[in-house]
Amino acid sequence: MNTERLIKSLAAQADLSTELITNLEEKLKEEYYKTHQILHAAGQQENRIYFLEKGLMRNYYYDHHGNEHTVRFWEADDLFFSYQGYYAVPSYFYTEIMEASTLITLSYVALHELDSKYSEVATLIKNMLLRYQQEEYEIQKLIALPPEERYITLRTKSPNIFKKAPARIIASYLHLTRETLTRYIGRN
Repeated sequence: MNTERLIKSLAAQADLSTELITNLEEKLKEEYYKTHQILHAAGQQENRIYFLEKGLMRNYYYDHHGNEHTVRFWEADDLFFSYQGYYAVPSYFYTEIMEASTLITLSYVALHELDSKYSEVATLIKNMLLRYQQEEYEIQKLIALPPEERYITLRTKSPNIFKKAPARIIASYLHLTRETLTRYIGRN
């Protein structure tokens, strides 16, 4: 398991001692998932942090009419840190693997253990929570844009999603009909 990219990502958020890095690497696990596997279902408690080394993941939920709504994507080098998992609250969302993926994982139990031993872990957790809030804000800001600007923004920020995810899922994320999304794609 190559943890270099994960450690680099974490080190960008806080100064990490050599001892913490060594202890952290002992607790990390590498996991492999096939396309369309569900990591968590709504109502389940998320029990680990994921660093997406390779692949694509999404969160989605079903509304009271049974319609599916995608709310977030993760691409390679993204960290999936859930405040629901961290606070041991059941998730409202399904987490699905969109393409064969390799993940490096750390259980929230192990994270809490590291937090009790190393002061810099508190900084990491705070920064992960702030990053999660910032991502939520960016999603809300995206949805507030006019429809075509939503499409252009996502296309510019995350072009790989258009190569890897079906149009119906992208349309759901952008709060567009599939036909509208297809029309925007056809123009570009």
